[in-house]
Amino acid sequence: MFHRSSPRFRIAGIAAAVLALLVLSAGSVAADTTPPPNGTFTQNGTSADASSWSCTPNGDDTTTCTDLGLSVFAGKMSDSFSGVSHRNQVCAYLSTYTVDDATGEYVGDPVFESGCAVDLPNGTVGVGKNLTSVTLATTTIEVHEYICDEFTCEPGSSRDVTVVGTWTGVGSTYSWKHRSSSDDGTCRSSDSGKGSSRDASFAGTVDGLSFGGDGYASISNGKFTYRSRCIEV
Repeated sequence: MFHRSSPRFRIAGIAAAVLALLVLSAGSVAADTTPPPNGTFTQNGTSADASSWSCTPNGDDTTTCTDLGLSVFAGKMSDSFSGVSHRNQVCAYLSTYTVDDATGEYVGDPVFESGCAVDLPNGTVGVGKNLTSVTLATTTIEVHEYICDEFTCEPGSSRDVTVVGTWTGVGSTYSWKHRSSSDDGTCRSSDSGKGSSRDASFAGTVDGLSFGGDGYASISNGKFTYRSRCIEV
């Protein structure tokens, strides 16, 4: 159980959720040079995020690390990219990799997996008042392995994993605002958000792996908007 957090992780978690939704709706786009569709994503409700990372020396000048991430959302997500709205979501991330202690290079192939599920059954996500708590009942979601090089990531095999968790708010509640934009000559995007957050303690598992070591957890309530406008080149 841990409760270290930072506002930047709240934004990163939402951005990851947006990316996951776009990937789920559009499939693999690594080999496609067509610009992404124009559209807007909005999220208004309560979110909870947790992440942990730990590394263990193997005694042979290598170290194996495991990263875990879990996020839930209850509220409304409107997605003009696909034209579909959702009322809740859970996303999970897990990776395992071994590195050479001297060079920092990977030993063997790293494994990166992630996935989301939306429109969960009633009672799956519970939200307490005033950012006091968020609970995720035991849920099975599909995660995909992503095989990446320096240019692209392609989805690989998939499997089902079980996730469960409880966030408990600690400390005081604080307000936050965020706004940013980018333009690469083809696509122009912007995102903004406003709401309140609270640090949290967290206990839970992804695929039977418990959160521990270094990590963070938080509960937030507010609205986030992402817009993308692209042109043909």
